[in-house]
Amino acid sequence: MTSLFVALGLAILIALFALQNTFPVTIQFLFWEYQTSLVLVILGSTAIGAALSAIAALGVRWRHGRETRLLTTTLEEARKRIAELERRFRDMP
Repeated sequence: MTSLFVALGLAILIALFALQNTFPVTIQFLFWEYQTSLVLVILGSTAIGAALSAIAALGVRWRHGRETRLLTTTLEEARKRIAELERRFRDMP
């Protein structure tokens, strides 16, 4: 819940900053040139950054999920082995 409020606060600050910078700018990339307002550049850059961060986080989350499944399997095998050894120990003469 706290992270939601932090994100909302940051979004409001970014929007206020962008609304105070409404003059036109020219974006150039290789042979491409486009004129737009600074508000759109700021908000667009923020959205692209958020999307890239989310994509990067998905990779980490996937890797952690795979590692968790592997460790869970290993733990279950170890528990079965311990139970078998305890059974053998109890059955010893």
